Amino acid sequence: MTFDAEPFTVAVKESAREANEPARRLATIEGDRVAFASEAEAHRRARELSAEGESAVKVQRAAPQDPDDVDGYLVGWPQRRHQTPDGSPTEGLTFDTEANQYGALGEAVVCTPEVNPPLLTHFARVDADLDADSEVRVELDTDPDPVAVRSDRRWEPDCRAVVRLGPDRPVLTEYFCEVKSGDGSFERSQREAMRAKAREATVLKIRVELEELPDSYTAWVRKVAPEDGDSGERAYRVNASLDSF
Repeated sequence: MTFDAEPFTVAVKESAREANEPARRLATIEGDRVAFASEAEAHRRARELSAEGESAVKVQRAAPQDPDDVDGYLVGWPQRRHQTPDGSPTEGLTFDTEANQYGALGEAVVCTPEVNPPLLTHFARVDADLDADSEVRVELDTDPDPVAVRSDRRWEPDCRAVVRLGPDRPVLTEYFCEVKSGDGSFERSQREAMRAKAREATVLKIRVELEELPDSYTAWVRKVAPEDGDSGERAYRVNASLDSF
């Protein structure tokens, strides 16, 4: 593969920042757009970031019709997993976990049970500045209507959480939630639709670390700022054991 020795500008995408700490530092220092002397230099830097971080990143060329004024994108590049198991049916089969299976585990932790799931119940208390003795009831709709912004921007929330100060009480607030496990990335179309929805409701981005299961898990919750808002996202961290609530 050869590259022209011309300046090459790369946008550091959220998937790269979330998956790779050195890429996140690069974006903090250089900004979301980083200029390289050439495309070859951009690819070399991506290899260095991959070697320095826990997850790989890669430079992808921007499509000709892409509206962003950049030459390429630095994106997260998770390693492909083997689908052929080790072992046998009688001895036991060992599979690599697929990304959708890992994601489903995170959703199960956040969205179970459907009444007063621990994470969202705790977050509702913090968000409303309620004390530990206040009664809170959180009810989940695990199949909310999708959010569409134009024909090519669509988001299907993992759940809608309705918060009340007790059964049959008026609705205090509600959250539309997107859950990711580990270093799973939020897609561009999702982010745009989430920001649009945030103009009329509270949208939460939830990231769950599952390494300590079955004993405990850690989750980060961010409120998504509206697409035309001036303030950034607010972040909360929740550490919990499975029997904390």
